[in-house]
Amino acid sequence: MFKNSPKILAHHSAVSVENFATPEYIIHKSDSGVKLLNRFCPHRMYPLAQPGNIINQITCKFHGFAWSKDGKPINNDKNIYCGTANIVSSGLITKNFIEPNHRWVTDLANETNLKYSHSMEGSSKGSWLWMMEIQADLLHIRQGNDVIHPTLASVTNLEQVIMEQGDGWILQTCSTGWWLFVYPYTFVEWSPGCLSINYTTPHNTDNEFGFDWITQFYYNPDVSEEKRKEFETLEDVFKEDVNAIELQKGKWFPIKHPYNQLENHCVHFGKWVLKNRT
Repeated sequence: MFKNSPKILAHHSAVSVENFATPEYIIHKSDSGVKLLNRFCPHRMYPLAQPGNIINQITCKFHGFAWSKDGKPINNDKNIYCGTANIVSSGLITKNFIEPNHRWVTDLANETNLKYSHSMEGSSKGSWLWMMEIQADLLHIRQGNDVIHPTLASVTNLEQVIMEQGDGWILQTCSTGWWLFVYPYTFVEWSPGCLSINYTTPHNTDNEFGFDWITQFYYNPDVSEEKRKEFETLEDVFKEDVNAIELQKGKWFPIKHPYNQLENHCVHFGKWVLKNRT
């Protein structure tokens, strides 16, 4: 549906010592750069690692084929190399993404002591395009009874949220940090000492219904356990969004005129989709 989509795969701290597995790739970092290895064995397409795992030697449990840490075959002639990625100024590992000159890049560049902690994952039968749009939609954060985000609405002052946008991304900043959406698959949330990267994988890019997600969490070791637990409530918020989009009827369609300024980023996302959809 989207050709050469921008992707944010991980933070560089996840590959500081060993390889790191994402839904598509096993990421290997060396002095010469970042190499992407296929996460599925080319022999019979069995997964070589689970997303979120840190690994060293790569072995297929199905038939015993093995590769070295940098992807060289050990007991077979199968090639798992499938491209390269870049570590950009922010410390993020990206593919097909041009990093802007913006303060969110500076915020992440200043986080020099982040460590990978763990990942959470899930799956949905809903439309991943509706899911992408709801991440841009501030209007649905409302107070009251029988609302989608009762807890988030009680702690977020929408009048103070700063809304910014760039070429293929939006940024929403509040008192505790910011939420970055890089179209069409990646969400990055930051609070001082805390970072999460949420990567959505459609079951079929030609069909908007059905997707998996995984959220990586990174922390400065000095961050308290209490703050970590508070930061990880974003996964609960994400699941509330999943529940909401699974109730939405029909295929996604773009909003062309915002009901109010809180939908400006929905319009921005819709224009991007219409321009880049194949």
